[in-house]
Amino acid sequence: SSEDNKNNKTAMLDALNGNMNSEFRAVLQYICHRISAKDQDVLLAESFKSAALDEMSHLLFFSDLINRHGGAPVFEEWKVDQSNSISTMLETDLRLEREARERYARQLELFHDYADVTTVLAQVLADETDHEETFQRYLDKRRP
Repeated sequence: SSEDNKNNKTAMLDALNGNMNSEFRAVLQYICHRISAKDQDVLLAESFKSAALDEMSHLLFFSDLINRHGGAPVFEEWKVDQSNSISTMLETDLRLEREARERYARQLELFHDYADVTTVLAQVLADETDHEETFQRYLDKRRP
């Protein structure tokens, strides 16, 4: 029914706004981590920077989808980890990536009627999986 379509579209726009804000948070956190880690581990710092750039692309993808589907981006406040401990940074970032991966996998099923949305979700999900694997490798190297 048209009421179901309207509810699904509203749910999709709400999810996209949540995604955009989660990606904003990740960008800010990864930039903080890049700055904090640079003197401790240059390669990891570059991985944080690379992930931040990916996340910036993701948030723009999501904001464009919101606009394309007649919504308006709504910004939240973003709490970010500001630790100087590389292990804490990595553990916090792994949590972010796992949460994102689970959220996007759920959304792929929920919003299958929107081909443009599922295309972006699948691409972003692949990036998040790569980030998680990268961060996990760095964390594993740090553990005895």
